[in-house]
Parts: sequence; C-alpha cells; structure tokens
Amino acid sequence: MEQELAIRLQEDGIRYQTQVEISVTTADFYFPLESRPLLVFVDGRVPLGTTQMIKDEELRSLLRKRGYKVLELHYKNYSDNARDNLYGKLMECIGGR
Repeated sequence: MEQELAIRLQEDGIRYQTQVEISVTTADFYFPLESRPLLVFVDGRVPLGTTQMIKDEELRSLLRKRGYKVLELHYKNYSDNARDNLYGKLMECIGGR
C-alpha cells in the first residue's frame, strides 16, 4: 500500500520523504508542511494486541507533543478502493495540494 501511495504522490508532484527516522520511530511518509511537519503511518492488517496498540498510541502522542502532526492510515485488505480512500485522507491532511 505504501508503494501505491508513493506512486500517486509522485504522479501528483507532491514532495515527501519515505521511511524517515525520527528519534523514537520511523515514519512511513514525512511531509515538510509549513504549519508543522506531518508524519504518516500506514498500517495494514496486522493482528495487534492491546499492549502494542497502547504502545503505538503513546508513541504517537509523544510525537504530537514534539510538534509533529500525525496521520494514521489503516486498511484491512488491499484494493484500489482502499488505496483511493487512504490517498483521499492523506490529501485532506496535507491541504489537497
């Protein structure tokens, strides 16, 4: 899914970076927005336990406190419709450039 989103971003001429290491994690996408940087995490169908979900939320809360805007994109199964839906959410978050 990440590759599909990256292709769409490239086609639309949107600047971004992938697999950017932040001090406490690695973001799937990084957008240097003027207001504040956006970190995007794309999570597919992974059986997460409660412990992992709590850990992820704590980590993302920490990133927000450090001044990042965080977008979590979740999907269950790959489909063109799922990809287009996630891309729409991403575009809304970056201002629909």
